[in-house]
Amino acid sequence: MRKIILFLFLSSLLAHSSFAQEAATEEEVAPTETSAAPTTEPTTTTETPAPAKTVARVVRPKSLQSWGVGISALQWNETLKLQQGITADKDVANYNGLILTAQKEVTYYRWGWSFGGFVGAGRANGGGNSTVISYEKSKVAFTVYGIAPRVFYRLSGRINAGLSAMAFMKNVDWPKDATNQTIDSGRNLNVMGMADLNVRLFQKWEFYSGIGPLAEGATLWKIGVNYRF
Repeated sequence: MRKIILFLFLSSLLAHSSFAQEAATEEEVAPTETSAAPTTEPTTTTETPAPAKTVARVVRPKSLQSWGVGISALQWNETLKLQQGITADKDVANYNGLILTAQKEVTYYRWGWSFGGFVGAGRANGGGNSTVISYEKSKVAFTVYGIAPRVFYRLSGRINAGLSAMAFMKNVDWPKDATNQTIDSGRNLNVMGMADLNVRLFQKWEFYSGIGPLAEGATLWKIGVNYRF
């Protein structure tokens, strides 16, 4: 009986120590929960600066080129030479006409130049003042054509003043009252210089005026408008 009680006692003691060992082992194996918040390494953010805006430099053109067409009125007086037999005298002939012009213009910052050609026609009146030879005619047809190079200086964005050279051929046939008459006026080929002024009225329209001397004391006036494109 004592042996049985001793056996039971030792068995319970061994069972109790085995149970304690298993509990301790479970505590060591089980993970330990921590309430501390996870630490994260600070990240350094490197912002790439935006590239600087490249401002394109506006390069002004060295020159501006344009074409133009225009219509102008010409007016000048010439000496009308009268010859009848051996008798000679002088009178006055007046010319009025219209010309059409085509030209190219090159403009720099302050000055420029242009070159063009023109063709036109008109009417001439002559005589009526001579007391030696009676001669008077009106509305005598004539034609004219030539070239007109020009240089100018820009006084402002709209106004320029310049000098023009005009070389033109004039064709006129004065009628005769008698077979022994010779009627002539001025020269057929004329070369002259003009002082002129050009004023831009609108974006494409401009006003032109000029004056210059012809041969034998004559003076030529030119007034017109040009259209540029």
